[in-house]
Amino acid sequence: MSRVARTTAAVALAVVALAGRAAAQRPHRSGLWFELGGGPAAVRVACAGCADVSFEAGSGGYLRLGGVLSDRVLLGVETFGFDDETFGFSAGDTAFVAETGTVAAVVLWFPWRSGAFLKGGVGIAEGSFTTTPTPGSPVIAEGVGVGLTFGLGYDVAISRKFAITVNAAAFITAIGDLVLPTSTVDDVIATMYVVSIGFTVR
Repeated sequence: MSRVARTTAAVALAVVALAGRAAAQRPHRSGLWFELGGGPAAVRVACAGCADVSFEAGSGGYLRLGGVLSDRVLLGVETFGFDDETFGFSAGDTAFVAETGTVAAVVLWFPWRSGAFLKGGVGIAEGSFTTTPTPGSPVIAEGVGVGLTFGLGYDVAISRKFAITVNAAAFITAIGDLVLPTSTVDDVIATMYVVSIGFTVR
């Protein structure tokens, strides 16, 4: 396990311990709320005609803001980005820098009288894969398509206005065909998985 993953796991355990001491009533987000966080992530890339499915580790971060629709339902906009500097489309290949991003409208639903919530959303996704031939200049392959996200989380109130939020989420991005220096990769679908710690202003 990487140092980042170990650190995130330790912080997550500490947050869960704090949650046990929190009041039974859900920490309430009122009016305009704002959330920022990040953590270790992984990406799974599949495509039409690919012999292998690529699965690589990286890091991810998000920004989320919105308003309150009701006591249990929040609406917002979320941006998420993933980065892997040693990505490859086949086993043993590390020639690409992979960057993917999603901008989505999201719904946060608090079904219980606690800080636990479920998340779902849909939006626009973008993927960028950069490689530098030897010799030569960097070559960038980009795709744009539909992005979906779903996940769960927990708000732990640290004061009336602030909370620590633990998230686990998946981001599915269908970014279409990518034209690489030596070939074309058809129907690329990248799925990112991320476990994150966020800071929420509420």
